[in-house]
Amino acid sequence: SYNEWNPFVRAQIITDKSGNPLPDQTPTEGKYLLMAPVHLPPTMGEPGWFQKQSSWEFITTVDHEYYRLAWTNIALPKFLLSVVRWQALSVVDGKTKYETMAVFRGIVAYVVKFFMYQKLVLGFDAQAEGLKKQAEKP
Repeated sequence: SYNEWNPFVRAQIITDKSGNPLPDQTPTEGKYLLMAPVHLPPTMGEPGWFQKQSSWEFITTVDHEYYRLAWTNIALPKFLLSVVRWQALSVVDGKTKYETMAVFRGIVAYVVKFFMYQKLVLGFDAQAEGLKKQAEKP
């Protein structure tokens, strides 16, 4: 259903270490997550050349008590690029609050910041707005 509301990450698949989709698609610590395609910049339509990416992740945290989820990118060695992404839900003044944070480290992080920062911010914002609209549907 991601492709119905998320213009940034169009699909997510829980996989084993070899990238094979698992029958149980429930995010669980220790499982792998393939996000593909990822549209940079975000779009519900077809992206242009070099605007369709993928992301290979390892799920590090699934916290049901505090409604948090985290994963780390495993596409490159950590000294080159280490990315940790957190997502969390909380209740503030009777409303659900969605928060997301991504921390980039390593030599390639500077390249990502220079070439992709604005597109990533647009993507994170578009995903949050799409999630809000999907959650508020009657």
